[in-house]
Amino acid sequence: MSLDLTNFDAIQTTLFVKVVIPGYDTLTFSDYHRDITLAGQTYQALGELVSVSESSDELRAAPKDISITISGIPDQNIPEILNNKVKGSEVEILRGIFDINTAELLSISGNPTGMFKGVVSNYEISDDLGIGDDTGTVTIVLNATSIVELLNNKIAGRRTNPSDFDSEETMARVGTLAKSNFNFGAPE
Repeated sequence: MSLDLTNFDAIQTTLFVKVVIPGYDTLTFSDYHRDITLAGQTYQALGELVSVSESSDELRAAPKDISITISGIPDQNIPEILNNKVKGSEVEILRGIFDINTAELLSISGNPTGMFKGVVSNYEISDDLGIGDDTGTVTIVLNATSIVELLNNKIAGRRTNPSDFDSEETMARVGTLAKSNFNFGAPE
């Protein structure tokens, strides 16, 4: 779905990130300067403390990975990350378009629009200590793989173990044929 922005002189874009960590919580945050509520969920404003790697806009869904970096995490929150199953968590990123003059989300069809949907494939926690002072910054990077990539890696099919087809007569020769070598088209 394309957004019609022809009537606006200037716009601002914002990313809304939703991470569903099973058995823990749903985290919602954005790179906007104030909290925004979308569909009953409040996205906490992290501003410059959050960044999302660049992505390309394509007409068709394409396999891709994306990185979400969150800085300034308090030390007391690190055990919450380590003690929960962050890998495999669902990730959804929406792009919202705002009127730069009013700082309000444009009320046009399809806004905010979906930008990415996938799962966390890995994460990294780093600690940057300031030399000479008592300050430090904890950063987490969530690497997410798109659903399209996951579907491309899926192996489909059915196993043909004899135990799977006990009462099926047509499968009686599967064991014998599995160990056979066929030279189709070879001279006799």
